[in-house]
Amino acid sequence: MNNIRTYKQNLAVVNRLRKAEDYAAALAKVDAMLQSWPGNSQLHILWANLIQLQENTDHDLDEAKQAIQQAIELDKSAPNGAIELGHFLDNVEDNPQAAIKAYAEGISLARDLLLDGLIGQARSFLQLDKRKAAYACLMEVLHLQNNKPGKSPIAEIPGGSAIYVNGPFAEQIEELICELFTSRSV
Repeated sequence: MNNIRTYKQNLAVVNRLRKAEDYAAALAKVDAMLQSWPGNSQLHILWANLIQLQENTDHDLDEAKQAIQQAIELDKSAPNGAIELGHFLDNVEDNPQAAIKAYAEGISLARDLLLDGLIGQARSFLQLDKRKAAYACLMEVLHLQNNKPGKSPIAEIPGGSAIYVNGPFAEQIEELICELFTSRSV
């Protein structure tokens, strides 16, 4: 039966084997797990890592790279596949130019996830009337968003800084700013 408990137990075994540097046994376990969970991008990344850690294996480094690329295809919104590809391109293929592109994609995806989480956290703080905490989240969002002028500023932050909002979270950020600055002060 494929359930979360079994998955976690198997993953714990893989982690113990990896820590003990028994990479062949860990790889065999991940191979078995991929039979039950073939669409799990994390398992594909783990499989590729285990290939790279072994000196003698039935698999080659091209297969490891293919596993990483498959992980990226399986979960296009997750940053870890692109970052792992960056490591592979830089350390295995000695291709820093291609690695930079892969890292940039991973960084962009990670930034989007972080922005989404911070905006959600700020909204939750506002529901609890914790305005200072919401303001701190907003400041981090604006820092991560790079606050680059691209259109007219939508608000002025106390202290004289203008806020410019661009990108995929512009509407949510504008709503958050309006809610923070239209009622009581921070």
